[in-house]
Amino acid sequence: MKSDPLSSDAAESATHSQLALRAAAIGTFFWKIDLGTMTWDDFTYCLFGVEPLNFAVTPAAVDELIHPDDRQRVSRLVARCIESGADFVTEYRVIWPKDNSVHHLRSKAKVYKDEDGGNARLAGACWDITERKRLEDDLAQERFLLRALMENMPDKIYFKDEKSRFLRVSAEMVRWFGLTDEAQIIGKTDFDFFSEEHARQAYTDERRILTSGEALRAIEERETWRDGRATWASTTKLPLRNSKGKIIGTFGLSRDITGRRRAEDELARYAEELKRRNRELEEDLEMARELQGALMPRHYPTFAAGSSSESALRFSHIFNPSAVVSGDFFDIIKLSETAAGIFICDVMGHGVRAALVAAIVRALTAELNGLAQDPGAFLAHLNRKLFEILSQSETPMFASASYVIADIGKRELRFANAGHPEPLCIRHKANTARALALHDDRRGPVLGMFDDPKYATSTTALSLHDVILQFTDGLYEVEGAGGELYDEKCLAQAVNRRASMGAGELCREVLAEIRQFSAEKQFNDDVCLVSVEVERLGAA
Repeated sequence: MKSDPLSSDAAESATHSQLALRAAAIGTFFWKIDLGTMTWDDFTYCLFGVEPLNFAVTPAAVDELIHPDDRQRVSRLVARCIESGADFVTEYRVIWPKDNSVHHLRSKAKVYKDEDGGNARLAGACWDITERKRLEDDLAQERFLLRALMENMPDKIYFKDEKSRFLRVSAEMVRWFGLTDEAQIIGKTDFDFFSEEHARQAYTDERRILTSGEALRAIEERETWRDGRATWASTTKLPLRNSKGKIIGTFGLSRDITGRRRAEDELARYAEELKRRNRELEEDLEMARELQGALMPRHYPTFAAGSSSESALRFSHIFNPSAVVSGDFFDIIKLSETAAGIFICDVMGHGVRAALVAAIVRALTAELNGLAQDPGAFLAHLNRKLFEILSQSETPMFASASYVIADIGKRELRFANAGHPEPLCIRHKANTARALALHDDRRGPVLGMFDDPKYATSTTALSLHDVILQFTDGLYEVEGAGGELYDEKCLAQAVNRRASMGAGELCREVLAEIRQFSAEKQFNDDVCLVSVEVERLGAA
């Protein structure tokens, strides 16, 4: 019969083996299968988390220590080992009774039998692999996360070696290259996909990173492909280091910004085109402003009354547009040597549209000079002409107007009103002066809104030194700092306080007072103010 593997003649060798096993943190066990007895060394007790004095080593007791999920599998392997003589090699979990903690063990064992097949014995060793399993689980988790990142990240991720050859790329980068498998990229370089110029630049950047260890972050680069296409990417490239910190390659992330760059380029083109058109518009508006200014009276007509060479009527005006061009304008019409027509108009709104309508009204007034002796008839014909034009537009537009005739020959004022603020007349009597509104209960509606309204002509006496003020509503529709409104009543009071002044000085001071009252210290609407002062009258 063969000698027992642990017989006395091998005792010294076994002693040395035990010392080596202890140093390697390996426990040993021995199971006499036929007799049903098991023997553990001291370290095996430690590995299973039990005390030698408190634990009877039996097959059933050992099974109880093995994790329930592993117990059946281990039993099958042991049975196969005993039956077939195959080596027993497996990993399993054990639960320590003292704290229910779980530990991973690995065991190797072999069955020894007598020549006649009896007296079977199983000898083996086991060691703790808990830390290794933890590291494997951590590595598996890291690999899982990396795989999830590489497969699902919408940006392109890549790793390269020291020669700028691709080691690994993300699924998005495979699609970006127009390929179907990562293997079609691995081992290749940018020179295999991009133009020589772009690939050379990328290679130079990576050489710099390998040498300096400094990253390139969020650089925007134009990618030119071998087929002539051009794309844009925002790229970050970093040094790839091994566990010892040595640089062994590069890795990076690239984000496609082609759509954004094209949108920016398109926006830049739009901006440049807009600047060009704005310049043209500004030039056109400046020309319109100059033309509108040229249409304003630059020289007042003179009116004779008696032998003096000085004009019997003295005029002044203030014109203050709120924008480049204005919807306000006025005109002084010389009807005769003794009669002056003063026409003032305010077109609804501001800016170019109002200025265009104002230009139309001005042209129409020139056509109707033959009717200018009768204010009511003049406004009626003007309204009819303007209505024919504005009714063709889908946008409602209208204008208010006041027309006053100062007739020094007849010593009378004739006036008519089309929805406009009532003019003021300053009268001087017995060393006093007072402003009165040229009020007419029969005044007509604004111009351009109705087909055939009536405009009545009113008459009042004209006296020496009378001052007639005509103005647009932008002069007094001004809001103060406290929200209060400067209205027509406030304007009449301001004029009365200065009624003894000359017309020009009076107009300047009133304008300054209203501007000071304004919350913004300026006018938000077009302002037009015209005055005429009677210096002499004709013979009675």
